[in-house]
Amino acid sequence: MWTSRLAILGTAALSGGCLAAGPAAAQPDPVAAATFVVTTTADGAAADPLAGECRTRAGECTLRAAIQAADVRPGSTVIVPPGHYTLTIPPNLLNTEGPLVDPTTGDLDVTADTTIIGAGQDETVLDAGHRDRVLVTTAHVSISGLTVTGGNAAEHEIPFYDTGGGGIANSGKLRLDHVTVTGNAADYGGGIFNIPIADLVMTDSIISGNYSGEAGGIRCDNTCAFTRTSITDNHVINPGRWYRPGGFAGRGGGLDIRGIGQVVLIDSIVTGNSATDGGGGINIAPAYLDTLPYQLTDVFDPGLGTLILRGTTVAANTSGLGEQNCKKVFAQIISAGANLGSDTSCDLTATGDEIRPDAGR
Repeated sequence: MWTSRLAILGTAALSGGCLAAGPAAAQPDPVAAATFVVTTTADGAAADPLAGECRTRAGECTLRAAIQAADVRPGSTVIVPPGHYTLTIPPNLLNTEGPLVDPTTGDLDVTADTTIIGAGQDETVLDAGHRDRVLVTTAHVSISGLTVTGGNAAEHEIPFYDTGGGGIANSGKLRLDHVTVTGNAADYGGGIFNIPIADLVMTDSIISGNYSGEAGGIRCDNTCAFTRTSITDNHVINPGRWYRPGGFAGRGGGLDIRGIGQVVLIDSIVTGNSATDGGGGINIAPAYLDTLPYQLTDVFDPGLGTLILRGTTVAANTSGLGEQNCKKVFAQIISAGANLGSDTSCDLTATGDEIRPDAGR
């Protein structure tokens, strides 16, 4: 399939770095959308990032150079053939204390509307080599058919504070389809961190084996929707830092929800996650209201946050303190039915819901 796809795209795409519409003799518009086909698994920055060409000084189209070219050509598509793409350029230490974008080093910065297409979750692997997170997305970005791994966030969104988003840090509108996010780490949002203005849609995807001090798998600060997605075996360990007391750490082993935007799980699985302080599977507490005394939160609950579950298993998660599967403060969990849980913490009382202590094991 990939041989035929490359043949269709043609030698012009491989040598020039993009496939552009128009007559063969016409000069490509440096800001028009294009299709970039990555030709090497090596890492390297674009020779002239403002030219909108996927070409390093060595004349290759690397993944980094393709994304740099797409950043100046909104609406572009990046094709990533089978291979293990390791990011070998460490982050610039001068740019790690704050949200400064340096696309030539460290993580890959997707700052324009872009579609990234891999060859499959087992075929195309983006690996940060534990040098930095893997991806930053700040626009309408669609990613499919690949694995995101080896991320260890180095950039501090707030200077001298903790890092977020070991695999992906999203501040835009992100869609993930048939994507695996695994083996990443950060201080919060080990797999994916979504800031308060960001939205995430995941379909037929996997979030597994990620680690953090808060939100082991995914952090949602606005809307998130998960369909046929597995959130499994992610882990949170409270680092015990003096500036993060109470609910500011240690919670949300699989999924941590801190905004008032609606979060929906449909036909999904949340199992085998753990947290030291609460919400081993799912923690939902807008604006860290779980840092308030429990004498208040147990009595007064306006339901600011909303989690909807349908046909979803939330089971066999563990917590050192409090609820194992779900913990909610100033929030509501709404069951749309046909869910399965191993305890009563997720409020699964709708038609078709089932509680089985052995579920998920």
